[in-house]
Amino acid sequence: MKTFPTSAVWCFGILFISVSLITTGSSEVQVVGPADPVVALAGDDVILPCSLKPNVSAEDMVVQWTRLNRKAEKVHLYLDSRDSNEDQSPSYRGRTSMFHEELKNGIVSLKLNRVTLSDTGSYRCFFPKLTSLVTETTVQLFVGAVSQPVISIDGTKGWGVVLKCESGGWFPEPQMEWLDSSGTFLPADGPPEKYRDSEDLYALRRHVTVNQTDTNRFTCRVHQTEINHLKETEIHVPDEVFPKSQVGLIVGLLIAAAVVVLAASVGVYMWRKHIEEKKRRELLEEQEKECRKLLEEQVKDFKLKRDVKRDAKFVKRNIDHLIQNVTMVTPIAFYLIRSEMYSKIHAARTRQGQMEMLYEALTFGGDHVKSDFYRILLDLEPDLVNDPGAIFVDVHKDQLIQRVTKVKPILHELFYEELYCNTRINQMTSQEQMRQLYMDLEVAEDSRSVKLDFYRILLDLESNLVRDLDELLNLPGQLDKLKIETVSSAGSNWTEDSDFYEVNKNLTVQLDKVTIERDELKEELRKAREIQSLSTSPGGQQETQTPSQKSERIEGMEMKSLPGSGSLPEKRPLLGPGPQNDDLDEMERGGRVTIDNNSML
Repeated sequence: MKTFPTSAVWCFGILFISVSLITTGSSEVQVVGPADPVVALAGDDVILPCSLKPNVSAEDMVVQWTRLNRKAEKVHLYLDSRDSNEDQSPSYRGRTSMFHEELKNGIVSLKLNRVTLSDTGSYRCFFPKLTSLVTETTVQLFVGAVSQPVISIDGTKGWGVVLKCESGGWFPEPQMEWLDSSGTFLPADGPPEKYRDSEDLYALRRHVTVNQTDTNRFTCRVHQTEINHLKETEIHVPDEVFPKSQVGLIVGLLIAAAVVVLAASVGVYMWRKHIEEKKRRELLEEQEKECRKLLEEQVKDFKLKRDVKRDAKFVKRNIDHLIQNVTMVTPIAFYLIRSEMYSKIHAARTRQGQMEMLYEALTFGGDHVKSDFYRILLDLEPDLVNDPGAIFVDVHKDQLIQRVTKVKPILHELFYEELYCNTRINQMTSQEQMRQLYMDLEVAEDSRSVKLDFYRILLDLESNLVRDLDELLNLPGQLDKLKIETVSSAGSNWTEDSDFYEVNKNLTVQLDKVTIERDELKEELRKAREIQSLSTSPGGQQETQTPSQKSERIEGMEMKSLPGSGSLPEKRPLLGPGPQNDDLDEMERGGRVTIDNNSML
């Protein structure tokens, strides 16, 4: 038979003792009672709380209830699992009991029946054989007495009736007050009369003089704050009790005077209100005008910045077209540039070279200079500006109808009253709205100008779409280049059975499809340009001007008559002042003139 080693037995013993000590220390039994005093009225039954924490059984314990005064009075004793009151104080005999069914839960509260004022005091709940640190607790008992107040009529005084309120049998001393039917306190006829009866209880008496009211109802209230008790009695005084007087005449005169005063007050009030309302309305109108003016300035500034941005985008997008077709480069450069760059542009041999140098100068100038360039072109060579926008809108009609997403902002700018504010338009899909937009573009008074505006709005709101549609025309060339590069990189490893052959075959099929689509778009573009070229003058002949004629039209023009002098913002020199006389002499000798970059713009 195997046995545990002696060392193991000692280890288990030490572990058991440690656990027991930890458990006992963490769950020490304590006696607890209420934190607030127990309040009761004379003649009531009251319970003095006392219990054990944690809730352990007290059935086999000893519990002593005593009253703490000059000499400890034995109130109740629980011993040997029963009540043992042989030595109980006579004043508590037959009035105490404990809840035996709750002893198993650690509840040892004492019930005291038919309490009297003399029961007020401190009571101790004590466990003499409990080994804990806290073996007792104290419960404060406060016993009070109340009674119902009585109201009587004690005669008349002047035009009123004197009421008397009496109430006795109170403890501690209470307070007495008079109230009317609305709960408002009434001024009494002096302080309350206080005295003590034969049982040493407090009694009060107080008078009040009341006048006749609508209800003639009055209340006497007696309350004691320490025991938180209140008693009230209400009385109704008949009208016949009040002394007879000329109340009707007096009331009539008072009402008449009140009506006159009220009418005058209302008249003055309405007049002042009218004056104040008039001033307030004038102030609001003035503020509204200022706000409207400020809003108009902000809207104007916003539109100006938006137009400058769109003008610059138009120039950037169509720069190749402008470089190839602008004829009046020198007058435009003269207006925009005040630096050595103008001399270089003027000295360039070809018009295309002049435009390339002019655009280089525009690039340094930023969006505002590009916008000025756009506005000058719109005045001097409107066809160069109108044609790209109108042709783009006509050629890409089907793609724009299907792919434009920001239709409502476009309708708002182009056809606010005709389309944007039309209820029927709001019920359409975006494609249907775009078709309606194209119908209105065709019947517009200046169709080309409106189409140009449409194109500029697309550059601003749908820039990616415009870029994709422009790149669609150049895609076949890009695919040709890709095929050539692919063939060159393949070299001798290209065979009919290789994966590369399949890739090249797919590229070829895609190239053929795109080439067909490009040819169709170019054909539509050619027809659109033919239609644009048919625009004639009032005499039926197309107005054409040679570059020299256009230059003659500009020659002799004053700066204030140039475009932008009225409607456009004031222009600043793009690249600063031109070369001086000494610099020109140096240039004739073949020298180099240094231009300060800080003077540009």
